[in-house]
Amino acid sequence: MAVSADTATQWAMEAYDVRYLDLRKRCASLVHQLDRNIGGIPRPFDLNELLDRIEVARRRPIELHATYSDKNSPCGLLVREANQDIIVYADNTSTVHQTHIILHEIGHMVCEHRGDCRLSTGSLADVIPKERAQLAEHMLARSTYSNEQEQEAEMVGTLIRIAAANPPNHLIDTASLAESESALYGRIVDVFG
Repeated sequence: MAVSADTATQWAMEAYDVRYLDLRKRCASLVHQLDRNIGGIPRPFDLNELLDRIEVARRRPIELHATYSDKNSPCGLLVREANQDIIVYADNTSTVHQTHIILHEIGHMVCEHRGDCRLSTGSLADVIPKERAQLAEHMLARSTYSNEQEQEAEMVGTLIRIAAANPPNHLIDTASLAESESALYGRIVDVFG
């Protein structure tokens, strides 16, 4: 059976739409859980308050570390140590971008992503102080994630920011909805945002 280019393109777009909606649904559920677990995402949004609430809920401190980022280094990085997390973010970008980088790394935390450690202590020392890099060497949980994990972290970070702009009753845990209700909710979100 021969398939036209238009049909193949249509099938690819439909498959993409399904994957995107599934990603958004999963991530919206995670953000809803985060909102519940930390006593609410701060409204209006306050990054420091969000970090404080996440630290309390996880019983684990989060340290922010600003560093210069060039085209060959990541603009954000999550370093897990034995008893704290460090979010490294680029200081040579706008405040809005810095906030998004931090939210993206929080997305990795929320999703509980684990990746391969492919960053040497020397490379890590380029973005955080050398003594911290040596401490993190055997505890570094990731420097690379799969594309799917990056998409999840990006979606969670974005949805956290969107959630902060909306009343908490606008967060719907689509995982608890029936399939028909979930599909309807997805359509409503697509139309009305």
